[in-house]
Amino acid sequence: MKLKHYLVDFWDKLILIREKVVKRIDWAIFGALLLAFALVIYQIAFPKELAVENWVDTILIDIPIVVMFLYFIKWVLQNFIRKRIKLLDRTHLPDLIFAGLLYLFLYLKGNFELINQNWFLYILLSVFFVVRLMREGTIFGGRGMTPSVLFVVSFIMLILVGTAILLIPDVSSQKISFIDALFTATSAVCVTGLTVVDTSTTFTGIGQDMLLVLIQIGGLGLMTFTNFFAILFKGGMSFRNHLILSDIIQTDKPNSLFSTLLKIMSYTLVIELIGVFFIHLTSNETFFTSSYDSWMFSVFHSISAFCNAGFSTLPDGLFNGGFRYNYPFQLVICVLVILGGIGFPVVIDLYDTFKKLIKSLIGWLFFKKRFIFMARNLNVHSRLVLTSTGVLLALGTVLYFITEYNNSLQPHPTLYGKVVQSFFGSVTPRTAGFNTVDMGGLMQGTILIYLLLMWIGASPSSTGGGIKTTTFTIAISNIVALAKGKERVDLFKREISSSSIHRAFAVIFLSLLIIGMAVFLISTFEPQQELTKIAFECFSAYSTVGLSMNLTPQLGTASKLVLIVTMFLGRVGMFTLLFGVFKKIQSSSYQYPKENVLII
Repeated sequence: MKLKHYLVDFWDKLILIREKVVKRIDWAIFGALLLAFALVIYQIAFPKELAVENWVDTILIDIPIVVMFLYFIKWVLQNFIRKRIKLLDRTHLPDLIFAGLLYLFLYLKGNFELINQNWFLYILLSVFFVVRLMREGTIFGGRGMTPSVLFVVSFIMLILVGTAILLIPDVSSQKISFIDALFTATSAVCVTGLTVVDTSTTFTGIGQDMLLVLIQIGGLGLMTFTNFFAILFKGGMSFRNHLILSDIIQTDKPNSLFSTLLKIMSYTLVIELIGVFFIHLTSNETFFTSSYDSWMFSVFHSISAFCNAGFSTLPDGLFNGGFRYNYPFQLVICVLVILGGIGFPVVIDLYDTFKKLIKSLIGWLFFKKRFIFMARNLNVHSRLVLTSTGVLLALGTVLYFITEYNNSLQPHPTLYGKVVQSFFGSVTPRTAGFNTVDMGGLMQGTILIYLLLMWIGASPSSTGGGIKTTTFTIAISNIVALAKGKERVDLFKREISSSSIHRAFAVIFLSLLIIGMAVFLISTFEPQQELTKIAFECFSAYSTVGLSMNLTPQLGTASKLVLIVTMFLGRVGMFTLLFGVFKKIQSSSYQYPKENVLII
């Protein structure tokens, strides 16, 4: 009897200390993966003696075994050391899945040459580290991790992992330097498209696949991926993480967060799959050596276009002779770029609107229900994005047609070809980065148009960059309102809040400040280069466009670092970074007397 009481008492104490033990295991897993990631970077990025290299590989081979056991022990503690044992608790299922994946890797690596390669182990450990780092968003202590900081950190970690992957020997056909790997990884994660090496010849098939993964994750955001699968596996998430992700993906309905994430992921997958089919349909089969190469080409360019990345596996990009005059192919690319650049809030709003409309029509036609008339179908944001996008596309097409009619449009004999080229030239500067012309041969007027379109960019919460269409439109509307003597800005019979106007002008000022600083630094580091080309590269980098006047590969290390920082700031947003750095001031109960300051 005493033994039974002793065991019950021991079990109760074990339940009480379970959470503390689980937290220690969490930190042990993080520490092991952090060590693994640091060793991976050291192994592939820094020269060393063969003995040291073998010693580091030995440690890296043992780390998956340690992490697997830690995950398994954690899962056992969470599921069995409790009053009611639950074998398959969705809340703790990811730990069992991670342990299972590591076991599968250890079991299969002796049977498959691909899995047995060192670079596969490096990628596996790097991915596990990033997932562990970002999962729950609490590894840094919780309260100090604001949504803005978490968003920035996720991109930094993804860039570092991408750099490590691109430095793996089997990923590239020739050895590339650390700075070139960092530049390419930053360009891929920030969906820019600027390159310092030729993607088609420098990277192997595996390397191009790794670039594609970085583009896809960077386009949607690492937090979107990790939290989607966390909710999918766990069935829920903490209230704090709920608010963090709601702020990152900018939804005003936190209670339907998983539904929003599911719509984003589904929309992305469906559009990209449709894009793959149409690119394959419009591509010239004779250009490829096999059907597999053709399909892989279609997959790469569909994802690159939808994510507004601008990367291409073709020599000379889409300026390649096999695709320069393929107008149906170019139109497919344009549609993918536009659909990726209008922003997920607009897509969700359109989905909800059409869903209600179709539901009302079906009820009216088949079930004799009263048709529900919706006086205001789309919100102001969606109307503003769709209107400004349409105006910019139409205006850009017309201006390109006028300025390039006697220049780059001359080789296209038909009016249809000239119009398609003009439309393509209007779409791609809006952060896509594909080119079907020699950028160095454009007219000066066209370059100025490109600078404006690149600076404006795509729409908020999209895969594109720039200051965003809404920012530019609100700023212009405010200028018009001031000229008319109005004290407020009205759009679509709605008053735009003063905070939106203030933010728009802050974004414009910060963007010009960053671009101006980048131009100044590069012109100092590269005094022999033309200022127009330098400005073009800096606008392209900040707006994550990827168009280039063939200057980027010629730049030195210092200038490449400037462009890396510019791409990063353009993707995460300087405003987002400032939100994370400065503490928010609580609203004060006092107000100073107002006084005018002379402006003009």
